[in-house]
Amino acid sequence: MMKRILLALFLATAQNGFCHRYQGNKNPAEVLPRNEVSVSYGLYSVYDVLDGIEPGLHMQDCSAEFESTPKEKTGSISVEYSGALSEKVRLGVIACYTGYIHEVQAGHEHDNIYIGDLESRFFGLLPKVQLYWFNHEHAAMYSKFAIGAALNTREMTTLHPELHSSIDENRIKLELQLSPFCLEVGSSQLRGFAELGIGNYLFSIGMKYYWGKDY
Repeated sequence: MMKRILLALFLATAQNGFCHRYQGNKNPAEVLPRNEVSVSYGLYSVYDVLDGIEPGLHMQDCSAEFESTPKEKTGSISVEYSGALSEKVRLGVIACYTGYIHEVQAGHEHDNIYIGDLESRFFGLLPKVQLYWFNHEHAAMYSKFAIGAALNTREMTTLHPELHSSIDENRIKLELQLSPFCLEVGSSQLRGFAELGIGNYLFSIGMKYYWGKDY
């Protein structure tokens, strides 16, 4: 008899918990994880070293290599969104832009003659995951990893077509960001943050806004 009573109490408790959870799922405002949107500016992309202009450019007669001098760069401008999968894990996406202008010359064999300006732009879209080490009311520390693709547009109008033709091309490139050390401080809704990593930027600062249900 006692076993039946205990079993009945257990089933009633389990059913009550299930119904409460089911009813909660019908009200997104009560159960959806907190959302996050951020805007940031980063410096020292890997493209500062590896791209902007490629070292493999050669003259049509292959007699000399091009030389380039950095002229302008925008840095990395990013807009991000993420939603909390749990208290420690967030999933989201990064949309980012980086731009460069290099002055291209024909090399010593042609008296460093000016060829033109090569404009290189990167438009990236990267899914990301953030792992939080701690997340308090006014501060949090986390790591971030993102990998995706970037559309790279390259344009150059040559002033000396006999040395090299103009460039107008688009290509898709792999893009990633690994930021192991990230810190944010502020209120429960508005926070400033700084990130250290490698990829689209070495150092980034920005602001982020939270909304939705807290954990």
